[in-house]
Amino acid sequence: MNIRKQMIFKVLITVVAFYSLFNFSLYAASPAAGSLSQSYGGEWVDKAFVESEDLDGTLNLTFDKNTGKAALEYSVWDDSENYSFQSAGPITVEEQKPVKFKYTYLDYSGHENPKTVQGEGIIEFKSGTINLRMGVLPSEMNKIFAQQRIFIRDPYANRVPKLEAALEVVSQYCKCKESNLVEFTYPAADNESQKSWIAYVSVYVRGIFLTEYKVNLHTYKATEIKDAWSEAYHFADKMEVSKITASSTLPKSKAGSYTASQIIDGDTATCWCEGVKGSGIGQSFTVSFPKKTKVSSFKILPGYGKSVSAYLENNSVRKAKITFSDGSSFIADFTKETALELPKDKVTTSITFTILEVTPGSKYDDTCVSEFAV
Repeated sequence: MNIRKQMIFKVLITVVAFYSLFNFSLYAASPAAGSLSQSYGGEWVDKAFVESEDLDGTLNLTFDKNTGKAALEYSVWDDSENYSFQSAGPITVEEQKPVKFKYTYLDYSGHENPKTVQGEGIIEFKSGTINLRMGVLPSEMNKIFAQQRIFIRDPYANRVPKLEAALEVVSQYCKCKESNLVEFTYPAADNESQKSWIAYVSVYVRGIFLTEYKVNLHTYKATEIKDAWSEAYHFADKMEVSKITASSTLPKSKAGSYTASQIIDGDTATCWCEGVKGSGIGQSFTVSFPKKTKVSSFKILPGYGKSVSAYLENNSVRKAKITFSDGSSFIADFTKETALELPKDKVTTSITFTILEVTPGSKYDDTCVSEFAV
C-alpha cells in the first residue's frame, strides 16, 4: 500500500512539473509578455507638449501578459478642458506596422449626463516612439486630436528641478541680483502648476512689486508675464478719463517720452516724469473724469517700471498728497503698499497727485510714476 502511494505521488509530481514547464514555455514565447510589453508598456508623453506648461498629453498602455494584447488610455488637458480616450477593446500589437483600434470618449460638454462618443484610431509602434492618430472626432472637439501625435518616454522623468536655479535664470533676464533693494519671491498661487519644472518668480524693488517671470527649468529660459495672477496686470483696468494734466514733464529723449497720459496706458514700462530741477517735490498730475465718479480705492506703481535698473536709477514716490475736486485730501504712504483703500467712498470729478517725499535714484534726480488707477 505504501509503495503504491509513493508511485502515485511521483507520477503527480512529474505531471505538475511538466505542466509548469509547458506553461512557462508558452509564457516566455509570448512576444507581449517579453519585448513588446517591456518596450511599450507604461506611460508615454506627447513630444510636442513636453516643454509646455499650458498643454499636457499622456498615453498609457497596459499589456495583458496572457493574451499579449494592450489596453490604451489617451489623456490630454489644457487650462480649461480635459479629454480622455480609451480603447474599446484589446489592441493587437504589431511592431513597425499601423494597427487600427476602436475607442470610446466620454463627452461632458453641455451635458448633465455624459454621452459616449465612439471612433476609430490608428496606433503605430516604432523604436522609441509611438504614433497615434484619432479619427471620426466630434465637430466640437479640439483640432489637436485630428493631428498625428508622437509619444516618447519622458526625458525629464528622473530629473528633479531645483527652485534655486529659477532665481539664477531670473537674475540673468532682469539683469539684477537679490539685495536689500531687490527681492525675489515665489507667489504661491502661480506655483501650483502641475509641471514641477515651471516656476514663477516675482520681483520686488524697494518693497514694491515690479514684475513676474515664468521660468522653464528644463530650458533655463524665462518669460516676463502679466497674467491674471500678476499684480502688474491690474493696471490694465481702464479708467474713463476726460483729461490728464501735469505741473511739469521731463522733455522727450532718445529713451522715450514721459507724458502724463502714460500713467493710465496699462503699460508699466512707460511713465510720467516731472520736469523741474531737483527731485520734483511739490510737482503733480491731475486725472479728470467726464462725470462724478465714486472712488473707493486706488493703486499706483510709484516709480519707473520699465526694468529693475530703471526703477532703481530714478526717484520713486514715498509719500504723496491725494486731493479730490471738493478740496478734501489725505496723505498716501507708498513705502509698503501701492494699493490703498479709502476710509470711505469718495465722489469726485478729479484726483490730484502731489509728490511730497521721494526715494532717491542711484543715477537720475527725476521722479517718475508708471501707472495710476482707481
